[in-house]
Amino acid sequence: MQAKKLHSSSMSRRTFLKATAAVATAAGAATLPFGQTYAQGTTKYRRLNLLNPEAKRTINSYKKAIHVMLRLPPEDPRNWYRIALTHTMDCPHGNWWFLVWHRGYIGWFEQICRELSGDPSFALPYWDWTENTDPKNPFQPGVPDVMFEDVLTPAHPAYIGQSSEFQARLREVIARASYWKRIYTDGQFDDETQYGQLLARGVRSPDDLWFDILDDPRGLFFFDQAHARGLTREKPGFDEKTTKAVSLQTLLAALSPRDFTTFNSPKTVGHSGLTGFGVLEGQPHNRVHNCVGGIFTDEKGRTTDSGGFMQANLSPVDPLFFLHHANIDRLWDVWTRKQQALGYPVLPEGSDYKAWSDEPFLFFVDSKGQPVTKRTAGDYATIGDFNYSYQPGSGEQIIPQGLAIAAAKAAASARIEHFNAQITDSTVSAGDGASGDVAIPPALLQARSRLDEPILFAKVTVALPPLGHGHDFAVLVNAPDNAAIDPSSPHYAGTLSMFGHHIVHAPVTFTVPLSGALAAIREGNQLKAGAPLNIQVVPEKMAMPGVLTATRDVETRAEVLSIVVESH
Repeated sequence: MQAKKLHSSSMSRRTFLKATAAVATAAGAATLPFGQTYAQGTTKYRRLNLLNPEAKRTINSYKKAIHVMLRLPPEDPRNWYRIALTHTMDCPHGNWWFLVWHRGYIGWFEQICRELSGDPSFALPYWDWTENTDPKNPFQPGVPDVMFEDVLTPAHPAYIGQSSEFQARLREVIARASYWKRIYTDGQFDDETQYGQLLARGVRSPDDLWFDILDDPRGLFFFDQAHARGLTREKPGFDEKTTKAVSLQTLLAALSPRDFTTFNSPKTVGHSGLTGFGVLEGQPHNRVHNCVGGIFTDEKGRTTDSGGFMQANLSPVDPLFFLHHANIDRLWDVWTRKQQALGYPVLPEGSDYKAWSDEPFLFFVDSKGQPVTKRTAGDYATIGDFNYSYQPGSGEQIIPQGLAIAAAKAAASARIEHFNAQITDSTVSAGDGASGDVAIPPALLQARSRLDEPILFAKVTVALPPLGHGHDFAVLVNAPDNAAIDPSSPHYAGTLSMFGHHIVHAPVTFTVPLSGALAAIREGNQLKAGAPLNIQVVPEKMAMPGVLTATRDVETRAEVLSIVVESH
């Protein structure tokens, strides 16, 4: 197999982004010809789009709550940094508890904000990164200007400015906290305790936790004020790969799966494990975290890391975190209502549901700082007592209305099909990539222009080095030698990225939508009838989270174990 080399595309960045916006808008209109929103039930609280003029009062209340939490003593579990450390110690990523854990986390956080702001109607606004763009460049999404005001940016002086001060304020408090209490049942250590959950992550003591935060040579969790957020007020826009990941085209694909694990992320036996990423987590979620956190790829394909909390497991130090995850939760709600309209399952089924719903979540606290009584995943399977709904945003058009429901339900009877690729070259290394050929029935390769036509996904399973969390790989479809490894290429399907620090114990499966790339190469007459698809996984320049360095080339190796194409 020939090496894939980076080169500049002949298509300008602005032209490409205009074309992407037009294609996504057309795809949304043609594929989903219903355009109205599916009604949500009456709720007490309403989560508004951050840029809605009505959200101004909510944003002011958010600022008040943050100011109070920053001033609370670290002994109070509602202290801003104590709340962020909950994410560090317990958050699931790359597994099927990703959505439900974060629903509980931001749900209780919202109630804390309601209490401390003195605003009894407070509901978290959400950041619709698909819709919200840079006012100076309407074709480039990015951080809204309001999120650089006052304490809405972690660069504000009210935040702890240096890691030494952070440790001085919190070290003794963390050491005395209940996290480390050893509980035995019938003489056996109880894994379903806070300490048991920490041990599952390899955190044996407060020293282990502080090592992860401040001393890990792979990258830190804490960033000083100069590097608290990677994107700035002067340069708030996403890079092209993140722009592609949050596009309407990618979003509609992320909402298309018909089963819970493909939409969410794959199963594991515990929420500390990492198995893989669905489109929603692997594309917009991971890319936005890393880009806002300063891991940025420029137009020449060079990756730099300017630092920022959003790229690491202390990401909730940045107030954007909660608005980012409110949007992720909103999209779960959209997907749920789509599933209900079509008669598809909305949660794991059978014995899978029990295994999923019984998972213990033991670190949440309520608006008074007390441990919550809802302590399992099943407690957050629905919005329930949090009692909020969302102002409609991007993705609502996936939900069929009126006559379109009948056509959608007819399509629902089609089974999910699977096609295994023949791997022709499995090794990914610097300058070269892995490749597989997969035969797809011609009818499935047609452009998705109607609701009853399928979306195709590639599930790519990769064996990574144990510390391979900083490696990114691009997925290309029918790409010629020396094709551009960037979103301006019609062959580009997406980038495989992880968020945060993980020790990789097993192969990781990434799900990537193919339909956009297939439409683009068909438009260029590069899709031959009857010929197998060639799917390539090629290395990108490596970005080590949390290490503030200049651009560099780093040797990376990985093994592609399988590529499975699915139709949904």
